[in-house]
Amino acid sequence: MRAPPSPEDAFTGLELIILIVVLVAGAALILLFFNGGAPDLSRTFPGGIVAGSVYITGDHVQTVGNVYGFPMTSRTAGPLHIVTVGQDPNQLGVVRFVVSLFIGDTGAIDMDRVQVSWTQSDGSQDIRKTSPQILVCPNWTISNKYNMLPGRTADSDELLEPNEQFEITLCPSTGTRPYEKFAITLQPDGVAAPLTIPRMTPPRIQPVMNLG
Repeated sequence: MRAPPSPEDAFTGLELIILIVVLVAGAALILLFFNGGAPDLSRTFPGGIVAGSVYITGDHVQTVGNVYGFPMTSRTAGPLHIVTVGQDPNQLGVVRFVVSLFIGDTGAIDMDRVQVSWTQSDGSQDIRKTSPQILVCPNWTISNKYNMLPGRTADSDELLEPNEQFEITLCPSTGTRPYEKFAITLQPDGVAAPLTIPRMTPPRIQPVMNLG
């Protein structure tokens, strides 16, 4: 009769868990280096956790609710003063929308490192981030911050974290005419997928336009 294996010859439950953790960590490191090298240790979350590590988990940004458009005219919206160049009330020139992380994501996206572009029929342009007090086109800013949890408020930093929602107000250097298509692209730093928001200017330019 074959003798049963001794405790020294068999995996314990703890050893199996350690082996799985090592394999997963190794795969994560390989994925990280194939997607742009070692993590930037200057990117950290509250508490000192290195931000680069959670980009591997697939943190992505999404829109929340509808996208709204406004005529290409200077205006004051709450504390934000918007200054458009070459004002034209017959064109769409300002867009506002809210973004958040996908439900279940546990990391954060540094909005200071997000690259934003505006594309329309005559080409594409990079849109820079500016302060939330005055928005001189072409630029974008975080015009408001929310927290989805009752009784909670968003942090004052520029990290888009779980349960937080950031309102983005954006304007290009030139507006779009009725029926003209355009697209806004947000590309977070790291390996997160870009968010592209394609829209079409409504047939009639109004003070507030729901772009869907």
